[in-house]
Amino acid sequence: MIRPATAGDIGTIVALRALMYEAMGASSEEVSDIGWQQDAARWLQLHLADDDVRVVVAEAHGTVVSCAMGQVVDLMPGPTRRGAGGHVSNIATFPRHRRLGFTHAVLGELIAWFEEETDVEVISLNATEVGRDIYDDYGFVEARFPEMRRVVQRPAEGLSDEDSPGPDEA
Repeated sequence: MIRPATAGDIGTIVALRALMYEAMGASSEEVSDIGWQQDAARWLQLHLADDDVRVVVAEAHGTVVSCAMGQVVDLMPGPTRRGAGGHVSNIATFPRHRRLGFTHAVLGELIAWFEEETDVEVISLNATEVGRDIYDDYGFVEARFPEMRRVVQRPAEGLSDEDSPGPDEA
């Protein structure tokens, strides 16, 4: 069964998010850090009912086994998109339930939401090699320009700027 996530699903969604980060190459230390997990649970509590956020889950025998999240992103218009953009993230399925169609089902539900209930013109996602075939099935193509990131260094909580590790120490 595919359905919108509820507050009762938050713990499982965070566990699936940890699996997603493992698949993307995050270290065990990063993935097991309880701080980001608590922050993610709090974020879900605050945003699960937002009109611009949709989290869907797949159940097998009454247990959540897969999830995906879509967000409407208010971006400045450009030549390839005049309206809002959509972003899909948090696509994950527990290992013993993979290759059974759950990922296809939650992604399909999100795409239907974007197409039927939002003004989104372009949907983006970050793909792992394992997920590429699924995304290809739904018409996703490689973007012309790769995503790049820069981490903003912030002082750790409770430390003054002088006590915080520098960029070479973090």
